[in-house]
Amino acid sequence: MSKSSNWESTIKPIVVLSVISLIVSLLLALVNSMTAPVIAENTKRTTLAAYVGVLPSVSDASELEEVTDYTTAGVTGVVKAPDGSMAIKAEESGFDGGIVTVIVGLDANGTETGIWVDASTQTKGIGSAVAEDDFLKQFDGLDCTQSVVMGQNGVDGKSGATFSSKALFAALNDIVNCYNELA
Repeated sequence: MSKSSNWESTIKPIVVLSVISLIVSLLLALVNSMTAPVIAENTKRTTLAAYVGVLPSVSDASELEEVTDYTTAGVTGVVKAPDGSMAIKAEESGFDGGIVTVIVGLDANGTETGIWVDASTQTKGIGSAVAEDDFLKQFDGLDCTQSVVMGQNGVDGKSGATFSSKALFAALNDIVNCYNELA
């Protein structure tokens, strides 16, 4: 085997693939650096709108005060309104590791005033159904000072969406635990 054929058959393809991989990686990093701030801003805007949506006493996100002195696992955000009500955001893994995000508004006594769920990472029409208004109505006025157990006190999981339902109830209990920690 000559030196020339070794270069053509072995080394050259490795070098070419390495250069292509490097260029593609740099392009992906560039696209990510441009889109990451936009995605973060959209997520923040959606979260603030959901906070306002679950707190009937609040008409604008500027009225909310961020709370940071909590340690409850699964909770990713807490805001407090001037009247003592608060909204708590929790995230848990559902089907195939997709995140189910739950935001619950609570009055000063720990009673649910609104619930917002994003289950868009779950199977469409099955797991995503845990975010439907008809399903979420069962949580209206729920006492969020005590654990929420699937199948008890008139609240149940979504039929056929076991993983998504478990994620929803886990997030609800993260919210209950955080409320009790802060109350």
